[in-house]
Amino acid sequence: YYANALLKYQKGDELIVREDGLAWGYANEDTTKRIITQVSYSESTSDVNLDNKLLLKIATGQKGDLSAISPDDLVMINAYINQIKFAGTRIEVVSRKGDVLIPRLSVFYDGAVLESEIYDAIEESLNEYVMNIDFDAAVYVSKVFEAIRKVDHVTDVYVDPSATPQQGVFMACYDTDGKLDPMKQVLRMTHTSSGYVRQSTGKGDESDLPNFRQAIKLIIDSGCDTDCLSTN
Repeated sequence: YYANALLKYQKGDELIVREDGLAWGYANEDTTKRIITQVSYSESTSDVNLDNKLLLKIATGQKGDLSAISPDDLVMINAYINQIKFAGTRIEVVSRKGDVLIPRLSVFYDGAVLESEIYDAIEESLNEYVMNIDFDAAVYVSKVFEAIRKVDHVTDVYVDPSATPQQGVFMACYDTDGKLDPMKQVLRMTHTSSGYVRQSTGKGDESDLPNFRQAIKLIIDSGCDTDCLSTN
């Protein structure tokens, strides 16, 4: 009910009671004023308050190009929810900047094409993976590997335990105050904080976070094992 109501929210319009008196609605439906495009819902509990709380994550834009709702709009959206919610229902609506995906990996390729072409193809495949993730779905390390492995001329994806900086798949998430937390390694899977993922912008708080191209180390596959590589 609340997820559908958020998708129907019309920025700037006033809610009115329907003629039958059973629910709230708008005098006129106007899809051009609907700014919420993605919604997920889950229940959360607190040690302080034993009552369950409904957590609603929202975003605007299209899949693959999502962004957070502005703080000013979020205030109005929470007022909208408070107006239509059932008495006694605890609800929190949040909208955060996208979780930053950092695939720090060694990628081997056959050397048949230019390095720049491989980087382009890997970035395109990772962007396609990001675009196809359902809103607020889990992010799996195996899926990130799969997105890279399916690129033509890629022969292997490897986490080098001796590499500096440390290799692996990492995520950096923003909190409710818009502060970027330190990135953390994803061992197998993780749930997003914002509901969606993207690559680093390289700007502001993300200036030290590499984008997809910067995170990946390309290596021509010579048929050598890792011990051989470390001694050459």
